[in-house]
Amino acid sequence: MDFFGGAVGGDTMLNPWASLITDSLDDVIEQNESRWVMLRMLCDSVGEATVAEQSAALFPAEARLEAAKKLITNHIAVLKDVTNPSPSTQLELARVPRAEGKFVDLFLLEVARRLLGHRKGITAAAAATNFLESRLDLSNEKQCEVYAASARYLSLRIQSTPEMKKGRNPDMDEEASRAFVAVCFEVGEADLRWRTFRDLIMRPGASAGDTLGIGSQHPRSAREEAARRLMSNHLDVLHDVTNPSPLTQVDELQRVPECYRPQVDMMLRETIRRLWGRGPGPEDFALWQSLEERIDENDPGGEMQAVWGATAAYLDGRVQRTPEQKAGREPEMSLAASTAFLQVVTEIGSGRRLEVEEVPTRWNLAIGISTGAEKSSTCILS
Repeated sequence: MDFFGGAVGGDTMLNPWASLITDSLDDVIEQNESRWVMLRMLCDSVGEATVAEQSAALFPAEARLEAAKKLITNHIAVLKDVTNPSPSTQLELARVPRAEGKFVDLFLLEVARRLLGHRKGITAAAAATNFLESRLDLSNEKQCEVYAASARYLSLRIQSTPEMKKGRNPDMDEEASRAFVAVCFEVGEADLRWRTFRDLIMRPGASAGDTLGIGSQHPRSAREEAARRLMSNHLDVLHDVTNPSPLTQVDELQRVPECYRPQVDMMLRETIRRLWGRGPGPEDFALWQSLEERIDENDPGGEMQAVWGATAAYLDGRVQRTPEQKAGREPEMSLAASTAFLQVVTEIGSGRRLEVEEVPTRWNLAIGISTGAEKSSTCILS
């Protein structure tokens, strides 16, 4: 059964979701129908002329448009699945309560809008994208929860290859799936620090800067790849590291107890900070310092240090560096990127902080290059 199954309505043999379509979500479906109709029309008429922004812009137009069309065409089926109160398959995945269907549909609208993109320089196109916009309201705690849960569920539910589930056709090809998942996580991102990293990393033309520590020994391209990969999948990584009921690698890898999720999340943010580095401007310097995650000097009993060390050990055993490590499964990233990632993770897990940099006394704002800065040679160990 395809997740993005046939068109809504009609014979249940052609659309296995048909039996779910007449229930308590009718009001939600009716409320947003005009916007979904508008998205479908735009997708059919101007899709190939659109440009995307942020995460979607990092993928080929063909991939993001395939994902957009699949979602727009089958959005009711997806809505029903995300909020299905009585699923018959993949019971291990946490779905969203049907009572929160309103927010799920808004989430799907925003994902579809970003995947589709818009035509630049057209007044009506700008007005249309504003009409379709359903951004996350960070002051609405329930909406934040639903958007994050929807992104998490869909990232685990989507099938991109036949091998992922025998006898079931992929929902879309691998590149389209990656675009879909990246935009899902982008739309569902509620944490201010992760949103800041996303703004820095997942925009067209962004490039990694200089860094310190072990990361400085790796090519910029490798660090960029690793940082973007982690940025696109950090919720999956967080869940994997702290998964209380894993289905794979149960005996050979030691996961971190779920109660330490906040500390693991902090470590992942520090990993992406060191991988990406910083640019030469004063704003870059301010962000670099402000976004640092560190172990409290008064860490009781070394608890946080132990969590970071355990996270590093788990990731070192979990990340696949070469195809030969696990037959039939492709590596998460290139060998250069995975090496950079794991060495930075190990550095953080050991408790090593980076060199302390003095704030530059003068900035050349014309080109964004700092002058008059001296780097301290002191290496502070936690």
